[in-house]
Amino acid sequence: MRPIITLTIVGLIAAALLATVEDLTREPIALAKAEMKRKAIEEIFPFGIDSLKNVETPKTKFYEAYDKKGVLKGIAVESATTLGYSGKIEILLGVSPEKKIFDYKVVYHLETPGLGDKIDKPKYKEQFRGRALEGTVWKVKKDGGEIDELTAATISARAVTDAVERGLKYINEQYPNSEGK
Repeated sequence: MRPIITLTIVGLIAAALLATVEDLTREPIALAKAEMKRKAIEEIFPFGIDSLKNVETPKTKFYEAYDKKGVLKGIAVESATTLGYSGKIEILLGVSPEKKIFDYKVVYHLETPGLGDKIDKPKYKEQFRGRALEGTVWKVKKDGGEIDELTAATISARAVTDAVERGLKYINEQYPNSEGK
């Protein structure tokens, strides 16, 4: 009987400590994630951001970037795919008000270091710049599309192509006219 009581007390103390630590770290972790996201958004736009407006929909989140005069300069969208070699890949995709790609930033992936993680390298990302949803065959060349695959990492290239295309579709749904508003 004594070991059961001891284990119960130890379990209750451990649970209380874990709950306290989680409670104390929840806000700092949320702030750190928000700051990381802000930096990622700043990286995908080729201009300075004076203000950022968050727009949340049931499907995803959008970030509208404005200059000092309140003119929309770009839109970022959170997009993801589960087609990666090692599962989920999450990106932030930045486009102009005309919906042409500025850049994207991979914010989460578990792709193979040295192979699949090349999806976030500037040389690979360059081929997406200036493209729009229309006028591009959103498949890797191996599958009859226009996007270069990565040597030994075709699955990762397919996945990031899927995430970019999804992001463009989200933007076209949220901002149906060509001006982005």
